[in-house]
Amino acid sequence: MTKLMGWGTLVIYLGPALGLTPHRNATAVLAVALDGRLEVADDPASSNGTYRSTRSVLIPPNTLHHLRASGNTMAFLYVDPFSRDLAALMQKMRHVTPRAAFDLVDESAIAGVLTGLAEGRTPLREGRDALEKWLGIGMQAKPDARISSALQQMREQPGELHSLDQLAAGAGLSASRFLHLFKAQTGIPLRRYRLWNRMVAAVRAWHGGMSLTDAAHSAGFASSAHFSAAFREMFGMMPSDLLDRLEPASNTVH
Repeated sequence: MTKLMGWGTLVIYLGPALGLTPHRNATAVLAVALDGRLEVADDPASSNGTYRSTRSVLIPPNTLHHLRASGNTMAFLYVDPFSRDLAALMQKMRHVTPRAAFDLVDESAIAGVLTGLAEGRTPLREGRDALEKWLGIGMQAKPDARISSALQQMREQPGELHSLDQLAAGAGLSASRFLHLFKAQTGIPLRRYRLWNRMVAAVRAWHGGMSLTDAAHSAGFASSAHFSAAFREMFGMMPSDLLDRLEPASNTVH
């Protein structure tokens, strides 16, 4: 069973690893192997590099990485850069390196909660409460109001252009100052956040019953091929690899 669920600023994917290629995420991602081990590339850009074995790894935003999974079921927890969750999660990792952090404290308990969610034995609310307890997540940051307003615009109208000049003018800032403040607040460049926002909107539109082509257009992509290429670059897989395993009526995204 493949599931996509979430609450607030968090989204969880539960299912097969899908043979991900090296890629970058616009947000941080916590990966947990639920029935096996993970191998994390020391140098994702190298085809002959070495891999580190672990069960859990936290990848910072916009960081090239490559994961290989030996088991059948994975959990990927995607973390909104505006929340305090990334800093909280980093405190829960035993070993921190410049590229990633490894080995969750209370790893077995956390994996048990995620496994319960994956198998449908644990209700979403119960699982959410348990993960917030074990991971220390769920606290919202208070971002700069000018950046918060720009993000709200992008989230409410994902299909619009939202050019740098428009967003900067709306915030009363120069373009260069807006870019600097945006990255300082979110941890990622404007262009990648804008792309992430459109991808989320496209997936939600598909979840609401649109075709993949119509969902892509509604979120501002020129075509379904444009959306698919961007999705693969962001997540290391084609959208069909995920969406074909999810029945729209059974997704649990809140």
